[in-house]
Amino acid sequence: MNPLRNLCICLLLILSACKSQVELSQLGGYWQIQEVRFQNGSSKAFAFSSTVDFFQLIDENQGIMKKLDARVDGKFFANKAEQRFTLQKDSNEAVLIQIEGQELISYELKKLTTEELHLYDQKLSRLLVYRKFTPLNY
Repeated sequence: MNPLRNLCICLLLILSACKSQVELSQLGGYWQIQEVRFQNGSSKAFAFSSTVDFFQLIDENQGIMKKLDARVDGKFFANKAEQRFTLQKDSNEAVLIQIEGQELISYELKKLTTEELHLYDQKLSRLLVYRKFTPLNY
């Protein structure tokens, strides 16, 4: 066999084994929208938004999402409404967040760190960029 070919195969195997795994436990918590990026390349930035999305994981496959309004004192106003979501992997191993409601909403999890969350809205072809919510300190 060709040594260059063997080297390429080994490198491909190593790179595929090093594929980063998303730590889904980082999804839990309070997230604030920072920007929406549209398919045509335009975007809408949110310098300030009082709405916060709260994600709570029930187990590794499901959770609850609530929309909250942040108050000046650092607390939240919330109604009793909550939406259940499931976490699934598609055929490409991408993590999908499917939110139940009147209509099923499906997001592809593009990025998740302790400070940043990127969700791709498959139906509307837009990327939602969140940052971890930090209350205002006076």
